[in-house]
Amino acid sequence: MTALIVIFITLSLMGSALWIMPPKKERQRMDLRMHARKLGLTVQLTSIDLPDKWDKSMNRQKTVAYSFYRPKPVTSLPDCIWLLPYEVWKYNALIEGWWSSELLILPEEAKKILEKHGSLLVGVKIMPESVSLYWDESGDRMLLDELSTFIKLLVAVKSVAV
Repeated sequence: MTALIVIFITLSLMGSALWIMPPKKERQRMDLRMHARKLGLTVQLTSIDLPDKWDKSMNRQKTVAYSFYRPKPVTSLPDCIWLLPYEVWKYNALIEGWWSSELLILPEEAKKILEKHGSLLVGVKIMPESVSLYWDESGDRMLLDELSTFIKLLVAVKSVAV
């Protein structure tokens, strides 16, 4: 009988300890976020306002932003350039399936990464101070390495086409 009580107490303690541990998906997200910090990216849980197709209303979406801040703001850029994976009537076509709020010329390597992993992204925001990439964190470290390269290629963009 005492053995049964000891086993029951041990199992209840183990159950409590396992209940406290985060699930596998959450551990993967934390691993991605720690890797992003090593790559020099800032991670922020945020919500963004995205325009609808006719740019009449804004849709609020909760997402995660992976950002890279420039050491010095680029004054030749507009206040905000959005790259979105859906058509907004007054935006410019960037590549197939992506539109830009300003006429922007992307480096070829950035276009290839955007074509390859564009389905995972919610949007990209280029500002004079930073470049932010919004996504749902569905991927691994190798994908994050490629997206980090993409962000750093966008940081190199210093102006829009006239």
